[in-house]
Amino acid sequence: MEEPFTKIVTQIFNNWTALKLAVEHSMGGPDSKQAALDFRNYMVQYCLYEHNVDIEGIQDALEDILDQEFETICEDDSPKQIAHILYRFTVLLKEGKTEECDTEFQKLPSVNADWLNQQVRNPQPVNIQSSSDSSDDDVENTVTPMEDDGWTEVKGRRRK
Repeated sequence: MEEPFTKIVTQIFNNWTALKLAVEHSMGGPDSKQAALDFRNYMVQYCLYEHNVDIEGIQDALEDILDQEFETICEDDSPKQIAHILYRFTVLLKEGKTEECDTEFQKLPSVNADWLNQQVRNPQPVNIQSSSDSSDDDVENTVTPMEDDGWTEVKGRRRK
């Protein structure tokens, strides 16, 4: 029961714009993707094994984790909508209605990309070596690769 429900929660979380934006903007810190995976795993455990699970409890859990782990508060009622969907699937699986669960799963919106399960890419550090002759007016020669954002960085001269 856990494996199919994990697949369902993954599909729902992949379609949840608020969570995706929180992860993309690193609202959960540098390991936001891992925090989202932990969030998914927690919700699977909560929905399947919590006694007397209900829509309000699921919604509270969703909102609490978004607030505590991602410093995000949704004002679009999406946690309530997600809670309703998760509760519906929880009931279907607990009642053993796997065919109906599969039918409902097929009705879920499909995602363009399974961003939640994609590997986290570690950015490669850029090492730029420069050689310059020493002179009295040395200016610090550190090159920082940046996107052209319209700003110009002005570096000060080294004082002796």
